[in-house]
Amino acid sequence: MAMSPLCKKLLIMYSAIYIFQLLTEHWFHIPLSSYLYMYPVDSEHFHFWQIVTHPFVHNPNNPIIFLINCLVFYFFANPVEYVFGSKGFLYLFYISAAGAFITGSAVGLVAGFGFPFSGMSPSILALIVIFGLMNPEAIVYLMFVIPLKAKYISYGTIIVTGLTFLAKANPNGAWHLGGILFGYLYMKGPRNILNLSRLYQQYLNWQFERKKRRFKVYEGGKGKNNDDDKPTYH
Repeated sequence: MAMSPLCKKLLIMYSAIYIFQLLTEHWFHIPLSSYLYMYPVDSEHFHFWQIVTHPFVHNPNNPIIFLINCLVFYFFANPVEYVFGSKGFLYLFYISAAGAFITGSAVGLVAGFGFPFSGMSPSILALIVIFGLMNPEAIVYLMFVIPLKAKYISYGTIIVTGLTFLAKANPNGAWHLGGILFGYLYMKGPRNILNLSRLYQQYLNWQFERKKRRFKVYEGGKGKNNDDDKPTYH
């Protein structure tokens, strides 16, 4: 699969930053990453630059997660960029990161979460969900073996992220859900989200479908078995 020039540059940039983190943390013993993570805004470790730096850095003690993120980016970024264009893709990717910051920080203040957050996982999850919504019937091989339709990958990503967050099995779930939500809102566009006439038309369609289900249509003409040609109500 050939990657676009933009996707290649982003992947190289993230990889270079991570290698720099590994060198500073494990070889030169400089705790640089702790100054770049996003800490809760009410924490003494919070600094304003962390709002910008946290999506670009990852945990130097967990390279497997970073490699998985890169692998998912490799498979899903290109087709999404093809639809949105290079500029639109960048907006999508980092609006998702901004949405993750907003929701993660808000939930952290309410629930009292005190741990830092970093990484591009919210944007990666947004790419997965959006790909499935744009290509619902496309076949994706889960774990390179199990064929699934892309729409089920999208729905499953949302459900698993939400449930693991509610079960407190995924403490970063608020960040991940925020990234998915803001990515989806960007995909729909403000004109579609805030278009009252479109929302009203959808409401009318829903009402029509709901009323239609109350009646049953029988094929064919009148027969002898009809009971005095009386109408049937359901």
